[in-house]
Amino acid sequence: MVRVGFRRRGVAAALLRAAVDYAHANGAHTIEGFPVDPSARPSMSGADMFHGTISLFQGAGFDVVARPSASRAVMRLTTPT
Repeated sequence: MVRVGFRRRGVAAALLRAAVDYAHANGAHTIEGFPVDPSARPSMSGADMFHGTISLFQGAGFDVVARPSASRAVMRLTTPT
C-alpha cells in the first residue's frame, strides 16, 4: 500500500514494474495478480486496495482472465518463451 500523501504519483506503478522485472529476470514467464475493481464498490478504502487496482495492472500489460467476484479480478501477464 502506498502511504497517504504519496498516492497518485506513480509509486504503485513503479513497484509493479519492478516486481515484473524481477520475476522476468528470475525466469518467470507468467505472472498473476489479484487486484480489486473500485468501480464495483465505490466505498472501497485505501486498505481494501492493498493488492492494486485493475487499471494499474492493465497499464502494466496484464489481462483479466477471471472475475471471482464483482470487485476482484485475476489478471495475468505472459511473456513469450
